[in-house]
Amino acid sequence: MSKLVCKKCVLDSDIPGIDINKETGFCHFCETYTPLLSQEKSEYLSKIEELFKNCSGKGNYSVIYALSGGKDSSYTLYKLKKEYPFLNVLAVQFDNGFISENAIKNAKKICKVTGCDYFKLTIDKEILYDTFRKAAESYDAFPKFAKYRASDICNICISIIKQKLIEQAIIQKAPFIVFAFTAGQSPNPIINLSLNFIQWSRNLFEKQLQKIGVDDKDELFLIKSEVIENMGDNVVSILHPLCLWEYSEDKVLRTLLEIGWTLPDIKDSNSTNCTLNSFACYNHLEKYGFHPYAFDTAGLVRSGEMSREEGFKKINKDLSKQLIEEAANKLKLKINNFNKLLTTI
Repeated sequence: MSKLVCKKCVLDSDIPGIDINKETGFCHFCETYTPLLSQEKSEYLSKIEELFKNCSGKGNYSVIYALSGGKDSSYTLYKLKKEYPFLNVLAVQFDNGFISENAIKNAKKICKVTGCDYFKLTIDKEILYDTFRKAAESYDAFPKFAKYRASDICNICISIIKQKLIEQAIIQKAPFIVFAFTAGQSPNPIINLSLNFIQWSRNLFEKQLQKIGVDDKDELFLIKSEVIENMGDNVVSILHPLCLWEYSEDKVLRTLLEIGWTLPDIKDSNSTNCTLNSFACYNHLEKYGFHPYAFDTAGLVRSGEMSREEGFKKINKDLSKQLIEEAANKLKLKINNFNKLLTTI
């Protein structure tokens, strides 16, 4: 059976679980997609502004912010403080052992420009390398939907970030955690985290770590049990304002360059901050046969924030041979079928 490609987005029938309707030519995601109307976005933004105004003075910080130093997270922090200058923000940058020096400089720069506190979260690099190695060697460690959204390596890294940001929010009594997720990455702008949900997410991630052979007995990656036990009446919500704002990669980069953010010094086709990304994409392609950014890119195309042509271009860019080899050496892994999947940038 020949491959079918959705007529609206970039998903195709070779991706496990993706069905293309032969009559309409649309994938099942596009057929069931209902975009947020302008009025709905405005209502969500009004709700977020109300939440921010009501949180004043309730904790050490108003917001715990996930700052990678890449373009989306830097832009979102800049716009967040421009729109809501009264927010007291702690920006947390997770150094996963592969963050570029340029990304660290950009993160510190954007914190200085916006007047936010900067905190670099670090974990022993050898422990991280061992964990990423096991993620690369694993197969189906995450549920199918998670596999759509990111590579196994990135799923581990993102999960660590989420766990530790929730931990920080509880410790700092901060009512909000903000991520720079686009409409393709998160359709839900406001997520309220109950105590039961936080405990459930911790238990789920612990099982996923165990599935790849990692026993986090020291709670380096997981929310510390003691922190959850002492949560008390604290209420934490995750907010995704970027999915409500008008989004254009060109506009984002233009705005950042005007305030002193500098272009990345890594030749990666999908990341402006992480030198592990190319290897993570390569590993995902080798194991599962489709690009880990396909689903998120499809979401941007579906929502009209990226043209279909741009979407195909994004997921068909060559990965960096140099970055893949460097990451593989750090992780002590061999590269298989290299020439079959990519060429050198």
